[in-house]
Amino acid sequence: MKFAILGMGKIGHSMTAYLMGRGHQVTVWDRQASKRTIISNQGITITGVLEGLFRPEVASSIPDVIQEAEVIIVATTASGHRPIAEMLAGHLKKGQIILICNGNWGVYEFRQVLGNELVEKHVDVLETGGMHLMTDSEKTGVCRLKRIKDVLTVSSFPKDHIDVDLARIHDVFPQFKAVSTPLMTSLNASNPVLHGPIGLFEFSTIENGGDYFFYKEGATHHVVAYIERIDKERLAVMQALGLKGQSCLDIVNAAWQTHEDNLYDAIHLNYPTSKGPKSVEYRFFTEDVPFGLAPICKLGKLLGIPTPYTDTLVDMYSKILDRDFFAESPILNINEVKALC
Repeated sequence: MKFAILGMGKIGHSMTAYLMGRGHQVTVWDRQASKRTIISNQGITITGVLEGLFRPEVASSIPDVIQEAEVIIVATTASGHRPIAEMLAGHLKKGQIILICNGNWGVYEFRQVLGNELVEKHVDVLETGGMHLMTDSEKTGVCRLKRIKDVLTVSSFPKDHIDVDLARIHDVFPQFKAVSTPLMTSLNASNPVLHGPIGLFEFSTIENGGDYFFYKEGATHHVVAYIERIDKERLAVMQALGLKGQSCLDIVNAAWQTHEDNLYDAIHLNYPTSKGPKSVEYRFFTEDVPFGLAPICKLGKLLGIPTPYTDTLVDMYSKILDRDFFAESPILNINEVKALC
């Protein structure tokens, strides 16, 4: 198959190698010309679960990178989803699939921006409920693929196209498991619930650039208790929307095919060597807070569901980082949200 990858951070790197290692044709693009130049000249060297040097085609524009693609993979942070959708407008080809890695309301925002064009050109938009490639990358052109998840949830718009869409890409992504609606992949995700509390209580270590194990050292019993409180608020919001969500414990167990009976043990078993970020300018905060946690608070207010622990977490991050994470989060219209149920 022919793939286009938009965004060449660590996920774009590992996804390129993952696809090329399976014999697929990959063309990549990044908004930073310096990244495009390095990858064009040096390729991508990957170690770990997959090893090798991969040289994808590098395009200089959105129209060029997607011109022949059957599948367009959006590998930017969540704040890049709306700008990418705006750049894609008018350039999509009939029958393409757009796959947003780590949805975080990606389908919702793409539908807001590209609604009519998606319908007219029969373009389906999919999003994942997390990342299936666990990757480290310290510089452009080099990455380490640590693990590949066994199972990852995926949804689509139109939502009744999911089985057909996954059949088209099953040989490439056998880990993908269909869920009924994009609200499930955007709300039924463990990353924001885990990263938010652990990151806040490890904030000074992160700001000082410390070398530490994010989960092993950060997920203490009290921190895990806080995670479980905001997880209950997330599940209450989902229930009010008529959705049956999974607990964070169930999501972690399903992703790694484990059977732990408590969240503390599940975290420590499945993420024993994951190092933490060394800067507060990291997607655990700049993505998971506005696109993972703030929408829970917004929906709670719209639906009359109290979310005091999540509200406090988002408010603390906003005050510490001097940013309004509620304002940076997706613009949620309750009727548009319910239309995806």
